[in-house]
Amino acid sequence: MARREGHGGFPIAWEGTAEASPDVVYVHANGFCKELWRPIARRVADRRPDLSWLSFDLRGHGESGRIEPPCPWHPLALDVLAVIGSAANGVLGVGHSVGGASLARAEILAPGTFRQLVLIEPILFPPPHGRAETPLADIAMLRRRVFPDRAAVHDRFSSAGPFSTWDAEVLDLYVDHGWGPGPEGWTIRCEPRVEADYYREGNNVDTWDHLPEVGTPVVLVVGERSDTHHGEYLEALVDRFRDVELVIVEGTGHLAPMEVPGAIADIVDRVV
Repeated sequence: MARREGHGGFPIAWEGTAEASPDVVYVHANGFCKELWRPIARRVADRRPDLSWLSFDLRGHGESGRIEPPCPWHPLALDVLAVIGSAANGVLGVGHSVGGASLARAEILAPGTFRQLVLIEPILFPPPHGRAETPLADIAMLRRRVFPDRAAVHDRFSSAGPFSTWDAEVLDLYVDHGWGPGPEGWTIRCEPRVEADYYREGNNVDTWDHLPEVGTPVVLVVGERSDTHHGEYLEALVDRFRDVELVIVEGTGHLAPMEVPGAIADIVDRVV
């Protein structure tokens, strides 16, 4: 397992081809893991083998270090900056949900870090800011932590619910890396209490207020069936950026990278 130091020396697990600062960095959503980017990163790398890339597990996720609540979002942006290091020509940042929000905040903290951002349904809330209970936190707290074996996990998520619409390869990667063998059985790697607390902390950060400071071009990617990015909120979010292109991905929702990795790879390849 490859590790880099995040903010404050926190152990961050990563994978990819970048020995130093990457040309492209991928940052995953809450509750998931770095390996879910593989189908996208592979497609982009096949077309642009000259570009190095990395993806990494957020703190408390996958193979990165463990944490306990509270789980604030600000350190995630600091981890982004620590993991990618300095890049003379800037990095292309590709982030999903909290991953997208972390990239935006990292660019605000260190302007010029990114030459372009692809933000896929980034969770960026307007004020008033503060910690709050949310239905997603309640759902996360009910998540089952252990199944008897790998097959039981795969059967559970492939049969019904939001995971059943995922690309087959991505689902396998989630089962194999978002979970893993443990003393009791096939065990989730992002503890439900941690996932839930990240949801509670989602608006306890003022990134929205500083979005007009983002000078780098932004491609804002939204699922056609999104239940989070639509209507007046989406219009307001678009208006917060100086230089933004809105891309709607047909036939998908908030989990577009998991459902249509080929379509997301095409967007990344176009701007890389």
